[in-house]
Amino acid sequence: ANRGSNATSLSNMFAPPTHLMHTEGGFQGARALAKQTKKWLLVNIQSDTDFACHALNRDVWRDELVINLVQEGFLFWQALDQSTDGMTYCQRYGVHGFPHIAILDPRTGRLMWKKENWTQVNPLLAGDFAQIASDFCSRHSFDAPPRAAPMPSKASNGTGASSSTNKRPIESLTEDEQLQAAIAASMRDEDNSEDMVETSNSNDDDDVAFDTDDDGGDSQEHDEAREGEKKKASMTDEFAGVIVGDEPTNGSRIQFRMPDGKRVIRKFNAEDRVEVLYAFIVQSNDDAKAGKSFELKAGYPPKSLYTDLEQTIQSCGLSGAAVVLSWISD
Repeated sequence: ANRGSNATSLSNMFAPPTHLMHTEGGFQGARALAKQTKKWLLVNIQSDTDFACHALNRDVWRDELVINLVQEGFLFWQALDQSTDGMTYCQRYGVHGFPHIAILDPRTGRLMWKKENWTQVNPLLAGDFAQIASDFCSRHSFDAPPRAAPMPSKASNGTGASSSTNKRPIESLTEDEQLQAAIAASMRDEDNSEDMVETSNSNDDDDVAFDTDDDGGDSQEHDEAREGEKKKASMTDEFAGVIVGDEPTNGSRIQFRMPDGKRVIRKFNAEDRVEVLYAFIVQSNDDAKAGKSFELKAGYPPKSLYTDLEQTIQSCGLSGAAVVLSWISD
């Protein structure tokens, strides 16, 4: 009896994350719903014979922070490499190893990031994926139009019809044409990439430019500088006196993404007000202590938490959330 119970426990431990997966309509059904709900399409192709795939189910897709990030900004579709949908996807997107994880733009089918073919010697951990997902959502927004796939200057098959299609704007293409163009672009991106294991690390047009300075007259610059000084002083004064308290043993786990790319993870009481998060930064970060103004954002699309200072961490749904900190330029 115990042997059967242990086998059941192991089976449940490594089972597919049905609590997170979209299971209706296959790949095209998942893509359609992701497009409708304005979420990125997160794809995971697994091989039943690869332990790293099973470990992914156990260690990553059941992590609280990962679950919150995926549910907030992605629609998750998982398939086996030997399933009909899985084989079709692998052929179209040139999958070379398992596990395979990718993020697609469901509007065009464009491959925007992927990682594949790792082992348990150097596993993908929950914290690693949480960082990847958080970074991706901070760099890409559905408010921006889909990025058109770069088209070759010459027709790939030498026919006038193909050349005509390549010159058409992406909005005028059918979904199948968009998908094929996106796949072709992704393959060209792969050819131009040294590794292509984590394409989100490349510095391309999709990078968000932070804290850029606008051209303006001296008077305008001085006015903005004075206004910035006021904001600095008021922010430091406002939160320096807020009591943060000791970190609870069990509480709401929040991951702060710092401007330098580092992560700070801390637990808070679920009933703490959002102002405690700002106070934690002001009282623990040297730059914030010195009066540097900052902004905290969470959710998808990222939303400033400053308007929710009086709300609780629990009521704002921040338990297990990733909170992005950015400096407000002077």
